[in-house]
Order: sequence, then structure tokens, then C-alpha cells
Amino acid sequence: MRKVLTLTLCVMVVSLWADISFGGSPSTGMGGAGLAVVRNPGSQMYQNPALTAYVKGVRFGLGSFMLNTKGASLSNLIDDLKFRQGSIVDIDKAADLLRKYAREDTRLVATGDLGLVINGFAISAGAIVDARLLPNDTLQNWASKGASEDIPPTKARGDIIAMGVASVPDVAGAMRFNFQGGELAVGARVRSLRVFYTHYFAERSDERSPWKAERADELKLRDYLEFSTTSADLGFLWRTPEGRTSYALVIENFVEPNLSLEAADRNGDGIVIKVIKPFKRAMHLGIATEVLGGGVWAFDIIDIGNNTGRSEIRTGYEQRLGAIFLRSGYASRTGLTAGIGIGGFNLAYSKEFPIQVSRMLNF
Repeated sequence: MRKVLTLTLCVMVVSLWADISFGGSPSTGMGGAGLAVVRNPGSQMYQNPALTAYVKGVRFGLGSFMLNTKGASLSNLIDDLKFRQGSIVDIDKAADLLRKYAREDTRLVATGDLGLVINGFAISAGAIVDARLLPNDTLQNWASKGASEDIPPTKARGDIIAMGVASVPDVAGAMRFNFQGGELAVGARVRSLRVFYTHYFAERSDERSPWKAERADELKLRDYLEFSTTSADLGFLWRTPEGRTSYALVIENFVEPNLSLEAADRNGDGIVIKVIKPFKRAMHLGIATEVLGGGVWAFDIIDIGNNTGRSEIRTGYEQRLGAIFLRSGYASRTGLTAGIGIGGFNLAYSKEFPIQVSRMLNF
């Protein structure tokens, strides 16, 4: 009991400076790596649908529930960002919010998945919210000097841009095929997506204008835009005859959602337009191998060809010590992670987490 209390206190202390992930996925503590890890298929299937084939009987599948921040602290963002359908903040509060977070770009990502798996077939639900507060250079310089003036200088501008995606339901299925040289698992996941998008900005265009917030032009005077679309992922897993080494290929958005929108660019003063396509096809490769003593090592290459602009290397290691699993990892874009698993429940922490494959947005 004393050990459990000590561990709990350590996690609470760590949470003061790090992002926390909790739930079913070991990959978060392993630098996000795990496309080819078969040890916990009920949670790993959210990254690679082929792993659904390794779930036997009826299981409750749980992916990571993650809160990830960059820039401002998590506690401040939770206090200030009031999430509701379609939007994250009232337009009347946008200017004050951007002044408060004027020193640097700030980002909050929340994601989670859960579902039911029955012998290679899964039905689940998941979501991701990605919210960003983006002050321009003029506003950041004003804030870094102590914001000595009550009103930000002319040409100061900040953008609030957010996207939320609910996939209800996700339906996945997978099968295994035995060959003389090993075993092949093939899986697919179809997502029914509801997408919410909002974009506000606050600025001073000249000395006579007040510091005020406005909706971006693409909203057309609405608080948010809403879309419905569908995507499909493919996953493959090859296991060697002895079952110690596995190789994975995942094609995220193999069927790309037909969704794009023209948006005001953050550096365009409301005039320059960029095209946002939040779901793009991306290919990922993974390898995992079990080592003597209860360990497993994983190595993933994310976004081969950099089609979405987020290519990276992820690697991680898990060591089993009886009922306890200790994990560590590294992602080339976000840095080091660490985690622990006890009784099927997993905790992980990092300065910044890599976003789970299949839950990445491009905007």
C-alpha cells in the first residue's frame, strides 16, 4: 500500500510540469511507437487495425485518453477554454484570451478512444480536439516587454483556431492468414466523422481602432462550421514463425475524406488564404521484437514521404516485471516519454506527447 501511495504522489508531482496520458495504450509511454506491438492488441488496434485480429473473445478496448499542451500550462487552459459544440470560446472573450496568451504560440490537444471488440471485429468511438492560440510577432513582442501599454500596438494580431473531430462510430475488422514463412494479419477501419471548425482573430488595424475580436471570413458570420465525412484506414502485420518479431504497415486515410476549406492565414491580416485539408493519406512502418527477460522493443517510421509534413522517428521499450510494465521512449518531434502499466491501466508523461496515428489533423 505504501508503494502505491508513493507512486501516486510521484505522478501528481510530475503532472505539475508534464503532460499526462491515461488509459489503455502502452504506446504513449513508448514515444508513440507500437504499430507492430502485439502484446496488448485491445488498445494497439487504434493505431493499427490489423491488430484487431489478435483480440480473442469479448474485450473492452481502451485507447489513450490524453491531454497535451504546448506553451501555456494545462491548468490555465482548462480554466479559460470552455469547450462546447463547435467552438472553444465566446467571441466576446476572444480578445481578452489572446491578450492573456500573447507571449507565445499555445496549443492544447485532447484525444481518446474506447470500444468493444469481439473476435476480430470492433466498434468504437473516439474524438480529438486541437485548439491553438497564435499571437503574431508584434503581439508577442508587446507581451514580452511586460505589456506596459494598456492597448496592444497597431498591427498586433492573435488568432484562435480550433478543430474537433468525433468519429462515431468507428468499425474495424481483421483476419489472420497462416503461411509457411509466418503469419499475416490484414485489417481495415472505417470512420464516420463529424468535424467542427472555428477561427476567431483579434487585432488593431490602426491607432483609432480598439482591440477587438472578429470571426474569420471563412465562418461567414457563424460561430463554427460543421462537416460530415468518412475515412478508412488499412493495416497489415507480418509475424515471423516464432512470433518474436513483427513488421507493420499502416495506411492512414487510405480512403481520404472529401473535405477541404479555404481559411484566412494567421499571417495574412485576414486577406491571404490557405487551403486546409485536415485528413491526408499517410503511410507508416513499424517493427517490434521481443527480447529475453520480458522486454519488447518497438521502432516506427511515421509519414513516409512526408505527405502530411509530419515525418518522424519513434522508438520505445517496455520491460515486464511481473504485473508491472515499465516503459520509455523517444519521438523525434516531441522528445522523451516514460510510462508505467499496472493491472491493464497505463499512465504516461512527457513534456509533449506525439499524437496517436489515426488521430492526427493537418491545419
